[in-house]
Amino acid sequence: MPLRQEMETDRFAATAEDGSVHAVVELTSFIQMVTFRGPAGWVPEDKSYRLDNGDAVEQTPDGGFRIAGSGLVLRRSV
Repeated sequence: MPLRQEMETDRFAATAEDGSVHAVVELTSFIQMVTFRGPAGWVPEDKSYRLDNGDAVEQTPDGGFRIAGSGLVLRRSV
């Protein structure tokens, strides 16, 4: 069974439609690839997002984000 690991790969501010600012954490899931000669290294798989307080965040098709529990739409701050 392959080894998996999840790591924080980005953290950024995002502004909600109500003007509030939230810290969004990007997590990347990595899988360790193995060859007959041994481990070949970690390869990124999926990305997921959450607020820094742990609330789930979904990425929207237009590049924005939505807080899963409240439905509040976020845009990455510049």
